[in-house]
Amino acid sequence: MQATAGARSNRWLDFTVWTVALWTSFLNLLNFNDYPLFSAEVGLTLFGLGLLGGVLGAVQHIARPRLSFLFTALFLAIMVDLNASIDRTWFYAAWAGLAVIAFLAENALLKLTLAAFTSVLLFQIIGLTTGLGDVAKPDNEARNLQVAGGVSSNRPAIVHLLLDSYLGLDGMALSPAYRDVRAEQVAFFTTQGFQLYPGAYSRHAMTMNSLPQIFTYGEVRPTFDSRSSEYTVPQALPYFADLDRGGYRVSAALPNYFDLCVHQKMTECRNSQSSELTSMLGTNLGVVDRATVFGFTLLRLTHMPSRVVSAIQLGVDQWFGTSERWSFNRGQVSHLTALRNLNRFTEDLADLQPGEVRFAHILLPHSPFGFNPDCSVKPEAEWRNEHGPASVADREAAYIDQVRCLQRALGRAFAALDQTPAGREAIVLLHGDHGSRVAPALPYVGGIDLSDHELLMLHSAFFAIRVPGEAAGEVPGVFALDELLADFRDRDFSAAPRPAAKPPRILIMGSNPALPGEPQPLPAFNPAVVLRPSAPSPQLSAAPDTTTTTPPAR
Repeated sequence: MQATAGARSNRWLDFTVWTVALWTSFLNLLNFNDYPLFSAEVGLTLFGLGLLGGVLGAVQHIARPRLSFLFTALFLAIMVDLNASIDRTWFYAAWAGLAVIAFLAENALLKLTLAAFTSVLLFQIIGLTTGLGDVAKPDNEARNLQVAGGVSSNRPAIVHLLLDSYLGLDGMALSPAYRDVRAEQVAFFTTQGFQLYPGAYSRHAMTMNSLPQIFTYGEVRPTFDSRSSEYTVPQALPYFADLDRGGYRVSAALPNYFDLCVHQKMTECRNSQSSELTSMLGTNLGVVDRATVFGFTLLRLTHMPSRVVSAIQLGVDQWFGTSERWSFNRGQVSHLTALRNLNRFTEDLADLQPGEVRFAHILLPHSPFGFNPDCSVKPEAEWRNEHGPASVADREAAYIDQVRCLQRALGRAFAALDQTPAGREAIVLLHGDHGSRVAPALPYVGGIDLSDHELLMLHSAFFAIRVPGEAAGEVPGVFALDELLADFRDRDFSAAPRPAAKPPRILIMGSNPALPGEPQPLPAFNPAVVLRPSAPSPQLSAAPDTTTTTPPAR
């Protein structure tokens, strides 16, 4: 009788503890993202996690009595990994240590685990339903504050949009797939009064390195971030210091992985997570798709399980010739977050004043490519990522749809500017940080060989500027983004850049972040395939003097 009661007790523990642990981990994710608890996608995810918890419990129960301690320790180490993001060494150390404890007192360890996760689960539910325990985030995270009252109100406002992964026009001209969207881009921007720089390019293909290069006007940095970097706080960058000296009041809205709020001279600065689950709310994304995003987000928070799943998927893809989206990309909703941030930025333009700089780093048309041209959201399974595994043609088509959505959102921003006197007189600068990156991988020393076409798609970067009183059109020449921004600075931030032509050179990062990168020439844009719109826009001179004719009506 006692043995039967003990077996029932073991079974109850085995089939309860992992479900509670998974639910707790999921509610922790919801709390972190301020995602509402009572929604269909949350219920569906809890149901799925309950099934998974049951599977883990069944495995553990079947392994009793001799091997269950190994699975108890493994599953508990996974829960620690899920909630603490430990690296591989610590994961195996935790597994080994917990295995010893489970071997000596498995039921006691399971009961302690259940009690701990149940307590946290209750606190998570209270937090989600009442808001108690939430940490208030400051509205303004700028630390290196500008001097109050130092605004030069006789200077036009500057609206500076950094649009991540925005391919340049001459980069678009290299692929027939871009023929129509390139013509649409030229027509749209020239109608809005912009000067376009089709040959603009970024020296780096990675944001962490390209942005310091751009905002230091090409000055040499002592170190560069490696391709594994995911977060950086740059030191004071000359561009923002120069704006401060010029009497501008600077405010910024940006993703926190490139944190400008710490060292740059600003009056206001607001960071946000680059991929916020709440950005799914209010979209047409289905319940199953939202639950799928939840599941893959949880998987991405682990170290060992995510590696195992990726290895299994890679083997399946190679064996069966499939090309499903890679699991480590499937928890990303940065494109949804970016569009929401751009729309908020647009709304804030209503109170734009002379002497202000409004800067925003927007992760569009950055991967994943999941928007239709009208900015409705595609089903999650149809989202595409810059490096694959879908075909190049499929990725390019998805990227083009995202560019068209971005153009639509920019149209709303320009219309908002036209609603105020300061907006109509504002200088509007927008550019990418690198190309579309629809290529097999990022370039780095010792990496795979990339074709000239692939390198150009990685480095060709959009650049356009609207200056009241200067005519719209295309500016010939191949210029690095840092050269263009330096010339804009030299013209006292008041005229479109016309830098002197220099041999175009890019920098290929090394695996060692202490190395500054290996310089090499930028492959030539093939003029034979440069596509011009059916109604050619004016060609502006690349000479230093700028035209002062009135731009078209907007």
